[in-house]
Amino acid sequence: MLPLILSALVCEADRVQFLALYEENHAAMERAAMAILRDQQDAEDAMQNALCQIAKHFEKTYEIPCDRLPFWCVCIVKNESISILRRRHKVLPLEDWARIENQSGPEESVSYRTLVDLFARLPQTYRAALEMRFLLGYSNKEIAQRLCLTQTAVNTRIARGRELLKKLAQEEGIHP
Repeated sequence: MLPLILSALVCEADRVQFLALYEENHAAMERAAMAILRDQQDAEDAMQNALCQIAKHFEKTYEIPCDRLPFWCVCIVKNESISILRRRHKVLPLEDWARIENQSGPEESVSYRTLVDLFARLPQTYRAALEMRFLLGYSNKEIAQRLCLTQTAVNTRIARGRELLKKLAQEEGIHP
């Protein structure tokens, strides 16, 4: 599939830049897709869709600061993964929700859309740290580097974000 995507790029310089971007970010993108979809084939589909989107809008990569490109690539694959879930009406079991809360959850399941809506209601400062930690699997040190924060600030944002997420979930009648 990669050769087909490369053929969509007009000039050789873009192809070289795309390959470098792919090599640098494909592992994090795959990790993000698997964290959301929990299925290898779906994750591969999300990766292909994301790479097609990146190639389609490749001129935008020149406008994005280099330190933000990995996050941009992961966001694209995350959005593609969510689109796949929506199309297939999959649900996220509460044991995955419990991973966020560091507790073991009941046997029920809650829709992925409900969790996405809860995350969307969080302030951006908390949401970014929580997504990077729990959905993308970054360490607190990596998050601190990517967000230009101290590790203490990241720990605080994650703790406060989890508390707020728990409060929002309880308001919605979800008790993890």
